[in-house]
Amino acid sequence: MSEVVKAKKGAFTLIELLVVISIISILASMLLPALGKAKEKGVAIYCLNNLHQIGLSMIMYGDDSNDKLPISQTPVTSTNLGGYFSGSWMCALQPYYINTNVLRCPALSAQYNKSGYNYFMGSEGFALDAGTRNTSVVVHSITSPSMYVLSGDCNYASSPTNADLNNDDYDVTFGQASHVHNNRVNVLFADWHEKIYQRFNPGEITFSPLNPGISWSAE
Repeated sequence: MSEVVKAKKGAFTLIELLVVISIISILASMLLPALGKAKEKGVAIYCLNNLHQIGLSMIMYGDDSNDKLPISQTPVTSTNLGGYFSGSWMCALQPYYINTNVLRCPALSAQYNKSGYNYFMGSEGFALDAGTRNTSVVVHSITSPSMYVLSGDCNYASSPTNADLNNDDYDVTFGQASHVHNNRVNVLFADWHEKIYQRFNPGEITFSPLNPGISWSAE
């Protein structure tokens, strides 16, 4: 009989179980947002690495093309602009990157209808300063390469088949949250460094190859 009594004393009551479940639920509700942010931070770093790989491809392409990068806004058929061809800038860079996954950010792709292309070519600022639409970025002509936005995340939804994103229609304006990367934007600069930003910083960012702190783009 004493053994039976001891067994009953060691068991949880229904109220105790409910209290434990409630505590676990409260802890879970507190931890899940933090875990979600940590996961998104990891995706942002993955995305930043993609930009690094794209930057390396741009460097190699520029070395083979008189320091000019592919024009965004195709088709471009002129042969006197650095060996361009009719096709997207991502296609032009294709010989210089191995895996097409570098063109896709998992977070942006999931947010925007499984798009396979999530980064833009920042040629619009250069085109505006040159006074013509179809102008490539000439790397050595950039006066503040550490500030000039060369590429970055697309803030807006893009077609799953659009491989010619540019910062005319997919701009890092920082005015609209991208709803990924904890509302931050990955940016690749013309000196080939990458950085994550939450808002436009005129002391560190410009869309003009000639003037610092310019936040405009072709509208």
